[in-house]
Amino acid sequence: MAYAAVVSLKLTIQRLLKSSQIPIPQPHLEIIELAYEKVKFLQELFTLEDGSNNERVKAVEREIREAACRLEDVLEQAHLSNDHFLSSQSQTLDRDFVVKVKEEIMFFMETVKKIKEQLRNLSLPDEDIAAITSRTNRFGGDKSKLFGLDDEAIEMENLLVSHFNKVQVVSIVGMAGIGKTTLVKKVYADIAHHFHLRSFISIGPRYGYREILQKILTDIRSWNQVRYRESNDDILDESDHILAIHLWRRLFQCKYLIVLDDIWDVKLWHWFKRYLADNRNGSRIIVTTRLEQVAEFAQSDKEFVLKKRFLNETESWHLLRETVFGLEKLSPPQLEEIGRKIAKKCEGLPLAVIVVGKHLSKAERTTEYWNKVVDKEYSVIINSDEELTKTLMLSYNYLPPHLKACFLYIGVFPHDYEIPVSELIKLWCGEGFLESSSAKSLENFAMECLGDLVSRSVVLVRQQSSSGRTKTCRAHSVFWHLCARVAGKERFFHVINSLENQGIESQRRLSIYNNALFGMKDVYQSMETVSKVRSLLCTGPHHQYPVPMSLGFHLLRVLDALTIRFYGFPDEVVKLVRLRYLAFTYNGKLPASISKLQNLQYLIVRQYLRILSSEAHGASLPMEIWDMQELRHLQVTGNNLPDPISEGALLPNLLTLLGISARSCTKEVLRRMPRLKKLGIQIELALGVVEPLCCFNHLPDPCGIESLKCGILNPKVGVPALPSVLIFPSDQKLTLSGLGFPWEYMSIIAKLSNLEVLKLRCYAFQGLKWEVYDYNFSRLKFLMLEDTNLEDWYAGNESFPSLERLIIGHCYKLNEIPLEFGDIKTLEMIEFVDCSPTLVASAKQLAEKRSNKRKIQICVKSSEDDVKLKSRLAP
Repeated sequence: MAYAAVVSLKLTIQRLLKSSQIPIPQPHLEIIELAYEKVKFLQELFTLEDGSNNERVKAVEREIREAACRLEDVLEQAHLSNDHFLSSQSQTLDRDFVVKVKEEIMFFMETVKKIKEQLRNLSLPDEDIAAITSRTNRFGGDKSKLFGLDDEAIEMENLLVSHFNKVQVVSIVGMAGIGKTTLVKKVYADIAHHFHLRSFISIGPRYGYREILQKILTDIRSWNQVRYRESNDDILDESDHILAIHLWRRLFQCKYLIVLDDIWDVKLWHWFKRYLADNRNGSRIIVTTRLEQVAEFAQSDKEFVLKKRFLNETESWHLLRETVFGLEKLSPPQLEEIGRKIAKKCEGLPLAVIVVGKHLSKAERTTEYWNKVVDKEYSVIINSDEELTKTLMLSYNYLPPHLKACFLYIGVFPHDYEIPVSELIKLWCGEGFLESSSAKSLENFAMECLGDLVSRSVVLVRQQSSSGRTKTCRAHSVFWHLCARVAGKERFFHVINSLENQGIESQRRLSIYNNALFGMKDVYQSMETVSKVRSLLCTGPHHQYPVPMSLGFHLLRVLDALTIRFYGFPDEVVKLVRLRYLAFTYNGKLPASISKLQNLQYLIVRQYLRILSSEAHGASLPMEIWDMQELRHLQVTGNNLPDPISEGALLPNLLTLLGISARSCTKEVLRRMPRLKKLGIQIELALGVVEPLCCFNHLPDPCGIESLKCGILNPKVGVPALPSVLIFPSDQKLTLSGLGFPWEYMSIIAKLSNLEVLKLRCYAFQGLKWEVYDYNFSRLKFLMLEDTNLEDWYAGNESFPSLERLIIGHCYKLNEIPLEFGDIKTLEMIEFVDCSPTLVASAKQLAEKRSNKRKIQICVKSSEDDVKLKSRLAP
């Protein structure tokens, strides 16, 4: 993964040059600065990458990666070995090491010089740039039976033959192999007779503008020889400008249907739409693409963007059976049960089903072999199929360089694991292969990268957050296998899932799927040989017993050990001074020595007991926590943050503070966190306290916190008081739990003019009736009511004018949604979790009576649906 290695090296040199603790004398400073310029050149070189899969290009990239990693290893080792790296004093103390550093820098610069020469002389063979004409044979339609496409075909045909007279574009978007082209071919054949002129052209990632014009003109003439008798003229040899004029004139004269299959570039559509004549006679364009950006850019109406769905389990089985047996009878019948399991493993991707089906059609049709496919052979079949690999590799090869590392990183998690996005973003940032090119924070840039991967159809969204962003994600199994295969080949990460771990010595990232392997002597010893590893991720199931972890990785940046319980603090951790990300499960008190981790940006300490004594919750973080200037995310359940003693104590980069005791939220503490945006606190009520939020009475004003999560550990019976003036006026997201406020206090919450997300959990408010008439939530988009005794809910027409999503969970006494919700034009979804049938029925009734075009989606779930995700997040 050459680009990731180059960015990592660049950031390492940046830190070295900016470090006040490591004075670098001349001439060494000049050499390092020159190396830095060479690194920037390599980074810029990658931005010109065109997605080539040519082996000579890949060989050059591997050479770049090796050179970058070698130099970074030496620089970081030097940093560790001597606090005065390359100072005049260290030249005397460690002259040999200084010479080694200089040699590696010179070797790196010579390598860059050689690579520049190689690239100058490198020319891609013709076969690497396939001509568009080889992919655009005349298409006559596919009459074969299609599984799971009938509903989508009908929807698409209705749009194409609709009453709209102006030229209209219908976009089909979805991941590789999902059946976009198959669907369009069926629809094309079914409705072609509605149009005078037709053209079907496959584009692909490498295309030529001229070839596209020539192909469409050729199709038009062959479809209408009578109208255009000059079919044998030399028009196709004319200039691009003349070709475009001919195309526009011919399209203007007739009702036409053009299919642009497999578009990869917004620029192509921007170029092509100039030549589309709109004579308002019902002409249509069909665009298929893997990129949501292309689909949305092609037209302005979202109604004409169809997202190709996956097959359900029944459809997958029918397709598999047809692929294996054709018109033959299923034999033996016992194969159906196993066959359905095989089809399920394909996760609804038609191309995967067909690939496996073709393999089974040539193999022995026995229950023994099919069971073997279910248990072991599926991944072998998927990885060995050339057609599938070629199709998927296009998606990977044409990712921008900065997204490739992000995509491959998905493979460090088990293939069936839903990845919490909040965790993934922090890991990406901690790894050091991302660099934000603008003023936005690194975390925001990482979120944009994830959004790009989703829009490019290589990462799937599993759950959305209250703000509409991605909450959990994963890769489809075929892409997960691709990640694992490519990452192994490029030595991006190594998965430890057995006793055999050959070649582990040179790995930079390790992921272990089974924590019990730490207890195996062979695994433990092999891990001790990995001296240059930067990341260790324990991504398997939770392990409740101690395991002998090897932590002698002095260059380690990322240690994710949340799935392992530590019954005593692992003292070896504080020796890992290069750590940027540290996450583990531990109930004890953090030692003062944690402050030795001066590079740490993300510190997450979770507890493994759900019910803790007040003494455990009263534990304080060490005063030295204020010395950890690089912290951006601090999550320590139930701990107190001590008042700083020193006037200069500051956490200038802290953005998120979660799980902290409310008694820590003093004016003095929060004043020392000038960039804090997200605060999550736990409140333990003292005897006689009736105002649970009194801890906020003396906060600095103004307070820039945008998201507040507040929960009571020991709720008490009574009517608590709510401050008449809320202390976080800039709040956009508010989560309350266990406070027991009466519903009348909601009028105070409504004064938060920026509030967009409101979550009320575990009797945050209580009472049988809630009336929302005299106030409104003008900007609220998301509302969650969970675990309340509410029975009657009344609202006015303007109570929630901007609401988009409503979630109601475990509100067993609530029988009806306010009828006025049916008139909220922005409302898109109402979701119920373990609620009464009458409540669900009331929502469906108001959805049916909705007056505007947009439908309200009603979703009914069980609380069991999230067990898999929560099993890792809450040990």
